[in-house]
Amino acid sequence: MKRVAFVSAATAALVAIMGSAAFASQYVAYEGPGFSGRSVTIDKCGTSNIPFHGSYKWYGDGQSGRMYNQPNAEGVMHFELASNRYAEQRTPVGWQSIFIVC
Repeated sequence: MKRVAFVSAATAALVAIMGSAAFASQYVAYEGPGFSGRSVTIDKCGTSNIPFHGSYKWYGDGQSGRMYNQPNAEGVMHFELASNRYAEQRTPVGWQSIFIVC
């Protein structure tokens, strides 16, 4: 009986924590122009290389995204996607990596 009570309490605590978790900004890279083909969503803090360059959508939800024309966020930042705005481009982009500021 005690074990069931503990599992229920742990489950309730996990649901409460997950329900109050904040959303993160997301960069969705598409293989083709016009948001076509395969896609990948990047939403982790720090540096990520971008595998597709056909088009993109940005969902700013608290964190900004620093865009680089080289892999591994090397060199000079080329552009910054706002932390509180959405953005998109239907045509190919040259960005090779992103640094999501958290």
